[in-house]
Amino acid sequence: MHYPQPMPQLGRFGPVLLIGLLLLILLPLLTHRSSGTGLSNSEKAKRTQHALTVVDRGEQRYLAAHGRYTDRLADLLQAKSGLGTDLAAGLTVQLDVSTDGKTYIARIGGDVLSLVRSRTGTALGVEGCLVLKSGSGVTCPKT
Repeated sequence: MHYPQPMPQLGRFGPVLLIGLLLLILLPLLTHRSSGTGLSNSEKAKRTQHALTVVDRGEQRYLAAHGRYTDRLADLLQAKSGLGTDLAAGLTVQLDVSTDGKTYIARIGGDVLSLVRSRTGTALGVEGCLVLKSGSGVTCPKT
């Protein structure tokens, strides 16, 4: 009876093949570096603070012109405000206005900072800040 012999060369090359396979998997992981083209956490925090300032000023202008606050972000946009650039950085804006239109609350959030501000009439109400991702230059604005 004749049985096929196992390939003896595979036994010799097995460890070499295993090391080669590991190198193919590990080398790209070890040499991968981020491109660094994204915004720093500090820049994201600044944009979040800027967006809140723009929204607050817009609400105050809207109140002066219409006698009430608005819950529509489009009513607050101005071409020179820079809010569009801030929003393009991944920020979200939530606006809520009381039934009588005399109180508003805004929440501006990103992946680094979350800010809340409210006004009743012209008086500043609630202000809040939460640092979601700490880093150099990431701080809550002074109230």
